[in-house]
Amino acid sequence: MIKSFQQFYRQLFRDQLFVIKAGGRIITDINARENLIANIQELTHDNINVLLIYGGGEAIDAAMLEAGITPTKINGRRISSCTDIKIIKKVLAGDLGFKISESLVKAKLPSNVFNAIPPHWAHSLRRPNEAGMQRFDGTLIDINDKNIRDHFGATNLAVMPCLAFTDEGTALNINADNVAVEIASATKANKLIFMTDVDGVLVDGTVQSVLTTREIEALIANQTATGGMRVKLENCIAALKAGVKRIHILNGFKKDSLRNEIYTSDGTGTMIVRSHEKEIYEEEKEAK
Repeated sequence: MIKSFQQFYRQLFRDQLFVIKAGGRIITDINARENLIANIQELTHDNINVLLIYGGGEAIDAAMLEAGITPTKINGRRISSCTDIKIIKKVLAGDLGFKISESLVKAKLPSNVFNAIPPHWAHSLRRPNEAGMQRFDGTLIDINDKNIRDHFGATNLAVMPCLAFTDEGTALNINADNVAVEIASATKANKLIFMTDVDGVLVDGTVQSVLTTREIEALIANQTATGGMRVKLENCIAALKAGVKRIHILNGFKKDSLRNEIYTSDGTGTMIVRSHEKEIYEEEKEAK
């Protein structure tokens, strides 16, 4: 039974683009990181194109505290100074980037690993000054979906941190979730996948296997979804409206969670679809 599901999904997803966002904790944990790379290797073996975007919140905070700097955040959003960005670049492009490269080499997985989003893919726009301080964080703009998709004519896997350059060549820190959502939306990716430290969306203590945008809106309205999860789910709705086909929220610390979500009928986390597509998904399962 499992084999038949695998064959069905391998055919369904061939040559499609998956945008995967991995939290920094998954990258710093060797077991979680190497399991993620192994799962991605299986996807690329099946001719699925994967864009892996990673953050590094906890690792950045730890490096800043070690340097005697207290991280500045407003409503959970990092405010980066000229001193902060030097540490952020070292952690993201240096420390975490090398960890990923080491795992890719160990797995013998060909890939293109960037130390920032390529300038011909997108630029960043600096956020307004904060209390007179010039900021080195921003938003993503000028996304060129054609250049991104053309890149995958030569490789099945590209990896990059949540750093992007302004038109003048200054690197800015961008929220990794936002980077993933914006690029997945611009390219109309088949899947946007969040590898997190939670099992998915919980309702009354139970992980929901499939949720529609209408159901998500209800969870936000009745305050079942709050805080960081609410923000993530609001981003998911926006991405679906922009053309992303399906979105998944998975626990990256569970072995083979990515593989099992893609290649089995019930998955391991929460899949979010447009309200009218839940029936289509059920039909796909029956067609297997």
